[in-house]
Amino acid sequence: MESFDGFEYNKKDLIGHGAFAIVYKGRYRDKPDIPIAIKSIAKKNLSKSKNLLGKEIKILKELSGLEHENLVGLLKCVETT
Repeated sequence: MESFDGFEYNKKDLIGHGAFAIVYKGRYRDKPDIPIAIKSIAKKNLSKSKNLLGKEIKILKELSGLEHENLVGLLKCVETT
């Protein structure tokens, strides 16, 4: 089990992967009943996609105010080592 900043996930719980990130099913320790997805971006991939990532974060922040079963919101953006 991986853990950081109040979040937990298991690398076996892979949801999918995209151009610059891997997405895992995770858990927010403060609200364990709410399902979350954790997007993990390797720093080596970040330099190639920094502009795209900035746009994605902006869109997710805007969507966070909406509630719909097919939308996800951004809970937190964390940088780890």
